[in-house]
Amino acid sequence: MAVARLANPVRRSPLHEQVARTLSLRIIRREIEPGTVLPNEDALCQQFDVSRTVIREAIRVIATKGLVQVRPRIGTRVCNPAQWELSDSVLLKWRMESEPDIKLVQDLAELRNMIEPMAAGLAAERASETDIAVMTESYADMEAATTIDEHIGADIRFHLSVIEASGNDLVVSTLRPVIENMLGSSFRRFIRSLEKTKKSLPVHKAVLRAITDGDSRSAILAMHKVIGRGAEDIEKEWPAFREMASSARRRFD
Repeated sequence: MAVARLANPVRRSPLHEQVARTLSLRIIRREIEPGTVLPNEDALCQQFDVSRTVIREAIRVIATKGLVQVRPRIGTRVCNPAQWELSDSVLLKWRMESEPDIKLVQDLAELRNMIEPMAAGLAAERASETDIAVMTESYADMEAATTIDEHIGADIRFHLSVIEASGNDLVVSTLRPVIENMLGSSFRRFIRSLEKTKKSLPVHKAVLRAITDGDSRSAILAMHKVIGRGAEDIEKEWPAFREMASSARRRFD
């Protein structure tokens, strides 16, 4: 009898990636404090029930992200957060997977406010017909969304289309991982109501209209409003999220 093949088979991460993620989340959550020397290879092998090769590869991965520093005769020491490669897309995702702090959310809004409105202004000056078509389609998908995931996915595509239309490669390379990982993760974690997300449509439409009209100044101002609205929505949900996280921890303590 023939065995049916799955169209989208489940992909299990390699063992070293699983170990790297687990160690990274412990470091990010300060379960392992900066300056701490990690247990030696034998102890880590026993702890994770894996080979030395797996441990070495996992340490190599988190070292490239600045989370740890490996020194001969000293061991693997956890680095201060100032040394982390904060622009690394995987590290950004892990930071949002951990229990984030309000400062991280505020830092995200500040970074976006420094760069994304200017990207919208450049897009108003430089966007091609194709760029505007992609933005328009993304906005239409936001309007038509019937679930939170659909709306957030379209929202992320909209913002990516704006920065792509800026025509500035440095802006794109800086903001793409932030929007794809941190912004997407923060929205999925904090925004629970489709009705609330739909209330952001008018400010997004103002960005689209300004870019379509070639109005750089209005595009800048409109994008500031979009970012401010998103930050407000997340901060409003913060107390409820904190209580939910605390309740979950109490159940497992």
